Amino acid sequence: MDRLVLFFLGEFQARLESGPSVVVPTRKVQALLAYLACSPIEGHSRDKLATLLWGDSEQRCARHSLRQALLVLRKTLDPLLPSILPCNAGGISLDRSRLIVDALEFERLVQEGTPQALERAGVLYRGDFLAGIGAGDQTFEDWLRDERDRLNELAFEVYGKLLAHQWKAGLIAKAVQSAGRLLTIDPFEEETYRMLMRLHMTKGRRQAALRAYEKCAQMLRQELGAEPQAETKALLAEITSRRRVRKPRPGLEVDEAYFVHGF
Repeated sequence: MDRLVLFFLGEFQARLESGPSVVVPTRKVQALLAYLACSPIEGHSRDKLATLLWGDSEQRCARHSLRQALLVLRKTLDPLLPSILPCNAGGISLDRSRLIVDALEFERLVQEGTPQALERAGVLYRGDFLAGIGAGDQTFEDWLRDERDRLNELAFEVYGKLLAHQWKAGLIAKAVQSAGRLLTIDPFEEETYRMLMRLHMTKGRRQAALRAYEKCAQMLRQELGAEPQAETKALLAEITSRRRVRKPRPGLEVDEAYFVHGF
């Protein structure tokens, strides 16, 4: 049986497991679908959902808006996945056995915790939860902010563990990618910049290491009015003081791996 694949990490996307894309119109309908798919509670009263997404409207208007959103969602899903969204007087739910949700799979892989699972989790994390979606009502915004913060923290943990594993295993190119993902989540994390500088130097990429420092310093100055930590500056001094330990033979290109080791 075909399932609905929902991508909430990053920009909203939906498709059938068999491949075809599913267009879910309007941000509000996307927000409703995401809440039904990810909430720890499977069944929801109409009043609760109306308040969640249209709490700034009168109750009558909020209930009308919810009815319209459910009508759009059912018209979208029923031709592809009949009865996936049962609605009755008792409440509204989504048949989760017919869903694949990237955010839920991401959490499962983080809990599994093996290097292989963490690498798969790292691939799944494309960005902030429901990036670009804001329903406007404070109740939903609070839920959305909490989910984003929680998943961001998990992603930071994932890339940190991957970075440590990759460094230990000598997987420098992958470690550089993981460091970059860490800095996307927290661009002020100096320890990650230092690690990135060291990673570049293990491959003799002195200029890349210096660029990493400059990016760190510029970010701190522009956003925080601060200077890099003493440890970061000391690492910069160590890099800039490096000299080649031997000259290349005439006719050969200079290989920056000739710099003194120590990283």
